[in-house]
Amino acid sequence: MIIRRAAQGLLAIAQPDHARLAGVFAESWRAGAGPSLVAASHHHDDGWIDWEKAPTVDDRGRPHDFLTIPMDDRVAVYRRGIDLLAATDRAAGLLTSLHFGRLLAEGLEALEGDARRTAEDFLAEQSTWEAQTRQQVGEPEGVEADYRVLRAVDYLSLLLCMRPLDELDAASVMTMTLRVEGQRVILDPYPFDVGELTVTVAARELAATTFDNDEAYRSALAGAPVRELTWTLIRPRR
Repeated sequence: MIIRRAAQGLLAIAQPDHARLAGVFAESWRAGAGPSLVAASHHHDDGWIDWEKAPTVDDRGRPHDFLTIPMDDRVAVYRRGIDLLAATDRAAGLLTSLHFGRLLAEGLEALEGDARRTAEDFLAEQSTWEAQTRQQVGEPEGVEADYRVLRAVDYLSLLLCMRPLDELDAASVMTMTLRVEGQRVILDPYPFDVGELTVTVAARELAATTFDNDEAYRSALAGAPVRELTWTLIRPRR
């Protein structure tokens, strides 16, 4: 779940919906994206589907997001997402494992105690799985280049979902810089093979920012109105 503060209350965006947005970006990627990269982009967060059927709040009543859930739950979601993809496309599973593992490794120093041990166990487990997968399918051609695209489209989608439009100006994604022009977002350099790209994602509007318990939060989510967030991405003028 992505949780974003709104003018009043919160916006909640389902993690798989954010991933579908990343998938749209991969489909339109200028250099072309193979089927495994497109599949990983669209479905790398499908492991969240079951968790989001019964999302939780922290000990202060704040909805958990994809970074604040307990580490045991987080790595279980990661494993589920990798397994779901690998069942039909081993190369897509490998890309997703690389993506989750490297993200987790980057934040390892900030973890302590059980959370750190859980993360380290997951990283060791996935390192072994990745080596076995490479042996089974052969070294997928361009896997590191595909990984960099997966990371770029994932982060671009996250950035759009997590920030209001007026906070996107001068933000960066990998080698790209974002600039806001009216209601449109300029990407420089522009990575897509279409002149402009309009995308949407559904967000649920929550009036409250904290909840008495998990059930109160789930009830509020179930009854929340849905707002479509829309962005038009364009190339810079030369």
